[in-house]
Amino acid sequence: MGLPSEYMELSIVKTVLDGIKVVGSLVGTRKDLAEAFDFAAQGSVVLVVQKRPVEDAPEIFAEMEAGKINGRMVLDFIK
Repeated sequence: MGLPSEYMELSIVKTVLDGIKVVGSLVGTRKDLAEAFDFAAQGSVVLVVQKRPVEDAPEIFAEMEAGKINGRMVLDFIK
């Protein structure tokens, strides 16, 4: 929401080195964006995230293909 219609400059090197993730959408208005921020500020947004070891990746992909994962799955590469 709130993606500008004009050109936007973005440093690929800084994005990669700083681990920045840019996500955009062409739907929604500035009012929609303000409402989304309000929901988050009020604690109305509940994140569904599960962290599992990278060794579980094959099983995770099978679960994903079967539609058994709700929310986001995070692979932990650190032992």
